[in-house]
Amino acid sequence: MKTKQLLLLLLLIGCSSGPVFSQRPMEYLNRSIVPLETKNGIYLTWRMLGTDPADVAFNLYRNGEKINENPIDGASNYTDASGSVTDKYSVETIVNGEAVEISGEFEAWAQQDPLENYASKGKLAFKRIPLPAPPVLEGATFSAGDMSVGDLDGDGQYELIFEWESSTLKNSFLEAIDLEGNSLWRINAGPNTSAVKLGFMVYDLDEDGKAEVACKTGPGTVDGTGAFLSTGPAAEDNDQQLVLRSSSGHLQVDPAYLTVFDGATGKELKTVDYFPAIGPIGEQDATWGDGRGYRASSIKSAVLYHKDLGPMLVFGRGIYTRIAMAAFTWNGQDLTQVWTFDTKDNPDYKAYEGMGNHGVCVGDVDGDGSDELIYGACAIDHDGNGLYTTGRGHGDSHALGDLIPDRPGLEFFQPHENSTYGISMRDAATGEIIWEGLDSGDVGRAWAADVDSRYPGAEISAIGMGNYDSKGRLLETTYNAYCQPLYFDGDVQKELRNGNTVDNITDGKGNRILTAYYYGASTIHSTKKDMNLVADIVGDWREEIVIRDAESTQLFIFSSWFPTERKNYTLMHDPAYRMQVATQNIGYNQPANVSYYFPEPAPVPNIYTIKYDPDDSVPTSSDEIDKARNELVVFPNPAKDFVTISVSASSPKTVELYSAMGTKISSTESSDRLIEVNLKGLAPGMYVLRICSDGTMQAVTVIKN
Repeated sequence: MKTKQLLLLLLLIGCSSGPVFSQRPMEYLNRSIVPLETKNGIYLTWRMLGTDPADVAFNLYRNGEKINENPIDGASNYTDASGSVTDKYSVETIVNGEAVEISGEFEAWAQQDPLENYASKGKLAFKRIPLPAPPVLEGATFSAGDMSVGDLDGDGQYELIFEWESSTLKNSFLEAIDLEGNSLWRINAGPNTSAVKLGFMVYDLDEDGKAEVACKTGPGTVDGTGAFLSTGPAAEDNDQQLVLRSSSGHLQVDPAYLTVFDGATGKELKTVDYFPAIGPIGEQDATWGDGRGYRASSIKSAVLYHKDLGPMLVFGRGIYTRIAMAAFTWNGQDLTQVWTFDTKDNPDYKAYEGMGNHGVCVGDVDGDGSDELIYGACAIDHDGNGLYTTGRGHGDSHALGDLIPDRPGLEFFQPHENSTYGISMRDAATGEIIWEGLDSGDVGRAWAADVDSRYPGAEISAIGMGNYDSKGRLLETTYNAYCQPLYFDGDVQKELRNGNTVDNITDGKGNRILTAYYYGASTIHSTKKDMNLVADIVGDWREEIVIRDAESTQLFIFSSWFPTERKNYTLMHDPAYRMQVATQNIGYNQPANVSYYFPEPAPVPNIYTIKYDPDDSVPTSSDEIDKARNELVVFPNPAKDFVTISVSASSPKTVELYSAMGTKISSTESSDRLIEVNLKGLAPGMYVLRICSDGTMQAVTVIKN
């Protein structure tokens, strides 16, 4: 375990009339160039970061030679007409006319032939990743299923973590691989867990720059080093114990655990009892909604960011009746329970019973600087208190985002299984129903996303109910409610994925832009036809599709080859989007959404990034963590006439003061550790101090009273 090196790189924050919160930590990411072989040369995209200034520019290098005449200050994509598939590319970052970093080299993705049956369809550039051989277990076969991403080794590049889903309900496995298919570890969840019921989360929980992995475990779980669990309640358990299952194969008795694993090695770090326990068999029908363990096995999990405590793991169970969960923090040594929420025997939360969806969703919906958990038709605040419940009941899908752009705040859309309620659009912060469409049946498929440029905000499609605009007005369109939205081509609207095909929407009609099965790609989850993962994991802001072949021998990564004029930082540096990617594997897979209306310019996120430093140790006390979070200290803040900057290094520094709109106000050269900045004569509001030293740049917001 190593430490956190905090890169406070927030730049040029816009003014806000609401409360100002401290910067939110996000993962450090590299530029992750994707060079795609095309008929016109090599098409390149690369990652712009949420910590980049708005005027950031780039130079591109092919085999060490610069290929662009002038710095590229627009969208982060470029076609190298002279490039070939054997070339290697790197990108140089330009800030204020000066180079501040250069990336490593990235190899091109070659064009590949379609399957023989589709030979006439033409070549396409994508990445093939060989999969390790699946687990071997008598009576079961395994296929690569739900997936997540995290930077497990701290190098700024994502690794893939996925579940080997069993053909029976028993013995799932988790595996981590890099983008070349090399296995980092494999965890055998054991006979006392259930397939697709692990609720695995991948996130940097202790803020050291490397992601951990957490999931539901039990007696007999074997970690990534080959050892049985050995901490907490697992220290004295019987690893040969088989927990009782119902005749349909679902777990019906305890014990069950929650375990945090080292992301780099798969080693167990800490195990605690799972909350809530499943309870006595005779009470399960009344408690969970059936007596066979099926609904009690509906495991839900998420990561929430708490502005004072940092990332919190939330694990629980329940949809149709009782809903219960617990939140934990991990500081590198201790897995500490912070709060619990439980509808059982709690009259204050009786109205929350039966309000769960199959999936969960996370975002700071009330603007207080901490995340809330949207649990279907109800919401849980960051402190574990119920935020609201709508009473509309369970649903199969959802969308959280700025779905109605002329309305303040975020909205939440969902269909409902209960008769009467149909579909509803609500205020995500208060639960107020903005509009709804009533229906007497189970609306089992629906989505909300901006896919059609003719209508402002999100369009909605619901099976059996037609299509609507963001205000609930019926549209004369034929969108397919079975689709899922994603960003893939170069415009600012989403496209629609139906299985392993993608359509762009023009004038309300779909135009096919990707048919992945031509090249051998399959789907997962039977009739749901999911992808293993859809997220912005490499290249620019467009989303990648990650999907296996039918035999689970390889993965395909499809990345956009469409030129774009949109300059946008990676979607993964939008906190709501990042947390929704983390929960994409929970229940029925749902697409992630950003927290802003994408056709408009993206707001600058109030974030800093955490870069792994292998030479330091992890701070474990709250004082050490607070100190690490504030290596760059500005005081007083808010201020009236002067602020003082305190930095640890005495090397030469350039201190620049900017307005919220990016106008430079002053610049000072100093080698002092305490530097005073004059704010006299400035209007009240938000400003940005940028400190440049030794080729690195730090920034912090200052409030002028």
